[in-house]
Amino acid sequence: MLWVGLILLAVAALLYFLSKRSETKVHYVKATETSKIGAIQKLVAEVAADMPDGMATGFKDYVEVKGRVACDEPLQGEISDQVGAIVETEVIRVYERREETRDAQGQLRTEWRKGEETVSSNRRESPFWIDDGTGRLRVKSNGGRGVELVKVVERYEPAGSNESGFGGQVTLSMGRFQMSLGSGRWDPSSSRTLGYRFVERILPIGKPVYALGEVAATEDEGLLLRPPTEDDKKKPFMVSPKTEEEIVKGAEKSAKLLRIFAIILGVGGVALAVFGLIRR
Repeated sequence: MLWVGLILLAVAALLYFLSKRSETKVHYVKATETSKIGAIQKLVAEVAADMPDGMATGFKDYVEVKGRVACDEPLQGEISDQVGAIVETEVIRVYERREETRDAQGQLRTEWRKGEETVSSNRRESPFWIDDGTGRLRVKSNGGRGVELVKVVERYEPAGSNESGFGGQVTLSMGRFQMSLGSGRWDPSSSRTLGYRFVERILPIGKPVYALGEVAATEDEGLLLRPPTEDDKKKPFMVSPKTEEEIVKGAEKSAKLLRIFAIILGVGGVALAVFGLIRR
């Protein structure tokens, strides 16, 4: 009982932390006024004009911008064929795995348990900007953290329907996506494939986005919108196809639910921990 109570308390603490993070997001979204990209560029140019070297390197500000995604070298989805500045393609194998257990009488029991595993995951990103009509601002997400993509494909196909092969070599394909499964990858006596789930997400080009982050003048790449650096890491970074109102509403709801679950688990954890200590 004691350990169960401690585990519940740990989960409650995690949920409370996540609720505070959602509240922080709401705070910064509400508190940050929308800036025009043209006005940001003008300000940086004025700062640069006052510098001895004529550069504004080191300029930083936390901003909110709204515009449309622009990309000079768009990428094409392997499964959907839709174009985007970022494309994520994922293939998930749905399987049953054989498991053997012994019951209370010592009898060996065999069960097939369903599970999933990712067999392919590929993320591609092309340089992209946010264009609000007054100017373009390059976005550098540093690995995609904070960039919300739109799911354009989620499709399940039974095993065999998208497989082809010759000489023991099996190829899995969907649209322009192909991957070799090799031979003998899974032992059919202990693992059998039920099917595959194909998922593709993109950052659509030309669609409206809401963005919140640190705008910085860099020496190598010019003016960028990026995740806040070390001294401002608590401030959120996001690029989302949702409106500001949708983001606030969703984060407030998430914070409320997480806080409620944290309280419930916290109370239950304390009760079980106390009960466990009493029984010792």
